[in-house]
Amino acid sequence: MSDEAEAATAGHPQRWQRDAWDIEPDSINLALRSLSPRTTGVIIREAFYGTRRFDDFERHCGISPSVLSARLRDLVADGILEKTRYRAPGARGRDEYRLTDKGRSLLPVLIALNDWAERWIVPDGAATTSLLHQECGSPVRTAVTCTSGHEITAPGQVVATPGPGARPAPAPRPPSASVSATGSESES
Repeated sequence: MSDEAEAATAGHPQRWQRDAWDIEPDSINLALRSLSPRTTGVIIREAFYGTRRFDDFERHCGISPSVLSARLRDLVADGILEKTRYRAPGARGRDEYRLTDKGRSLLPVLIALNDWAERWIVPDGAATTSLLHQECGSPVRTAVTCTSGHEITAPGQVVATPGPGARPAPAPRPPSASVSATGSESES
């Protein structure tokens, strides 16, 4: 076990030597990839708002049918949405898209994005949507805590450490090798 890993398990984690570890693809990178491009996030938002049918997604998201179809297919393949058949009386069978457990677990992420946008992007008093607790009507907010229950309020309270999937970084390249703009190696 590395000194950094031992320090992390001894109670208070220490800051790590970031350059010493290869963490790609890390969890944040993977999550952002799953939620990209922007249209994917808009579809997930609409699914949380209760949208289920293709025509409704198209109308509410403002996405072309071909792009919407591709994004819905990706979200189903990623396990965020599930596709089920329904048939309205007198109509042909159609697909409906519902959030899976994996998709529903994105709720805190969407609430955090909403909080962030209302604080930093949306002009005061101009929010077009309010997120309220259905039972009491109070605004919903995000709170970040550690597993021991301590509230985290500043980036300095969080320390990144190598996770179980981290690997030691490869040795640095010799200074004489450089990479051209085309990505091929050449001698300096």
